[in-house]
Amino acid sequence: MSFIRSKRGILWTILIVSCVLKIMVILFNGHTYNLDSDDMSYLRTARIWLDTGEFTYNDPERPTVFITPAFPAFIAVLMKFIGEGYVLEQTIRIIQTLIMTFCLYMLYVIGKRIWNERVGLWAAGISAFYLPLWLVSNFILTEALFVLSLMLLVYCALRAKEQPTIGWAVAFGLAWVFATYVRPTIALWPGIFLLLLLVWRQIPWRKVMMCGVVAAIVFVGCLAPWWVRNYEVSGGQFIPLTKSSGNPLLLGTFPYGLPSLEEQRTWHKTNNLWENDEFDTKWAKERIRTGFIESPKVFISWYTIGKFSMFWGDVYYWRSIPGMPLTVPIVMHYVILISGVIGIWLSRRNQSGVMLVTLLAYFTILHMIYLAHSRYSVVLIPILALFSAVAITQMINKFKRIKDQTSI
Repeated sequence: MSFIRSKRGILWTILIVSCVLKIMVILFNGHTYNLDSDDMSYLRTARIWLDTGEFTYNDPERPTVFITPAFPAFIAVLMKFIGEGYVLEQTIRIIQTLIMTFCLYMLYVIGKRIWNERVGLWAAGISAFYLPLWLVSNFILTEALFVLSLMLLVYCALRAKEQPTIGWAVAFGLAWVFATYVRPTIALWPGIFLLLLLVWRQIPWRKVMMCGVVAAIVFVGCLAPWWVRNYEVSGGQFIPLTKSSGNPLLLGTFPYGLPSLEEQRTWHKTNNLWENDEFDTKWAKERIRTGFIESPKVFISWYTIGKFSMFWGDVYYWRSIPGMPLTVPIVMHYVILISGVIGIWLSRRNQSGVMLVTLLAYFTILHMIYLAHSRYSVVLIPILALFSAVAITQMINKFKRIKDQTSI
């Protein structure tokens, strides 16, 4: 009983209970979480990759530079041993649940390292039962793997900040590579982290630059094969990450509501994704230019308050968890959001906390330029939960002090 009552015992109870509940949902309802969208495209990509050795996406006739290979490779490895179909899809969901459970443990470790054990415990508990994160396990999409990569990147950043050694610089570089191969949008944030270290001046700038160079060498060395491959399949173009910014840039130019899928299907006259991406980019730039000239109030509000509200205010609940109506995750979401903002303010003098704020701000600004979407913000909720935990623990401490004073 003493173990169960201890903080470590509470943590393991949270991890085990949430993991078991998620797996039960998958076993009984896993088939209902097929989206027949990007998830099926990833499965098809893995199958074609195994069958032909060609890395494609959506267009099986052409090699792709529109996605990075980490998630399809993850599926392909499982497909190699399990085969295709229902069993594979359920296996992916269960493994993603185990990945997210490990992420909760990493969140606890990060919270304990930056603040204290109670903050880490609260953050893990909040994230464990935040229903949209259950969908991260259930949908066959990149989110679960990306949350893992974020946790590893943040942890390595903290260790590199505390111990700026070659070893931790290499570890940070590898985590940076892993995150970029899962979702290339993370690629520039390590540069912000490096700038923070230079501004804070707690580490000699020579050591910061040395470790930064080491991490960059690891990054370049591990990304080089991808660059060479992209150069070859593109006919001589240098594509450092992916060539897929046209569509989210274009969709982000429609204020306060996306066009229907039926309308979007009429935009392109060809099946060539390369040509379509160039068309989307060109049209997006034209819409932005004319929008700010002809409807300045609408576009100014959309590219500031509108996209910010969409990014953080929308709740990622595309399929319901049995017995949990939309009202439940909405309440959860806004409790985390409001308390998280309070926690950010309370942590404004905590350097490691500020580092996490730059991560939240980086993705917010990035998606305010492109497509602001709850699918892109849900991966940041565990980070926000850390700040929510700060606010909650401070509120509990305040109530205890008041109670102690009144009992005297």
